Amino acid sequence: MIVRFLTSDMHGITIATIRLYLAALALFAIMRASHHKVRVVLSDRDLLLATAATVINYALFHIGLEHTSASNAMMLENTAPFFVLVLLALVVRKPISPTEAVATMIALTGVFLTVRHDLAVGGEGIFGDLLELLAGATWAVFIVASSRAVAKSATTMERVNFLFNVFILSAILLTPAALFFPLELNAEDGVLLVLLAVFPTAVAYFLWYEAAARVSTVSAALMFTLSVVFTFINAHLFLGEALHKDMLVGGALIVLGVILSKVGSKEA
Repeated sequence: MIVRFLTSDMHGITIATIRLYLAALALFAIMRASHHKVRVVLSDRDLLLATAATVINYALFHIGLEHTSASNAMMLENTAPFFVLVLLALVVRKPISPTEAVATMIALTGVFLTVRHDLAVGGEGIFGDLLELLAGATWAVFIVASSRAVAKSATTMERVNFLFNVFILSAILLTPAALFFPLELNAEDGVLLVLLAVFPTAVAYFLWYEAAARVSTVSAALMFTLSVVFTFINAHLFLGEALHKDMLVGGALIVLGVILSKVGSKEA
């Protein structure tokens, strides 16, 4: 929602770049406060893969939001769990249990139900929708690479360091593209950018990495779909938006899918 608001003043690439720099700064502050040495290991294959996926995903997601609705973007990027299943089966060659496959389909059905009232189909939004669908596919690559990385980590600070690397390297790679667009930043935009970088980015990713270190890759992917549930709950509580029956059913299906994926995984 914040990104959708900011696109009225700034280009999507500019928002993505500043967001990543600020998020990296927040994680750097955490490591300094914990007296943890910052390390950059460019030979880490999972780091390079996660960084490449982040750069492409952030570019697609932020530009796509300029051409489609927030609901469309939310639904299409949350197709990532489906692409995770495809990657695990065809590329990683990791067995997927029937329960995990069913859980993914249940959760994706829930995502559709929660946002279907606000979906905008056709028109100029088709280009934006395509970008958001591709963003979902690249996000699946990030999830798989990150899950592999956190599985090899031993401490929380190691995971924070890995995430810091992903953010700072992605921001550096996006900077040349961001320089092509004018920066029109007012005080309100600045506050929103800081909030976007600290809470939905640095803090949220940190918590997700901690969770991903303890669950299967499929469960970790499905955890992202929970953001849809919290979005419509917050919109109802703080913005007074109506709750539809489909939203409640969809939210219940998302939660059910997450629970089933944990039951059906080897890590359960």
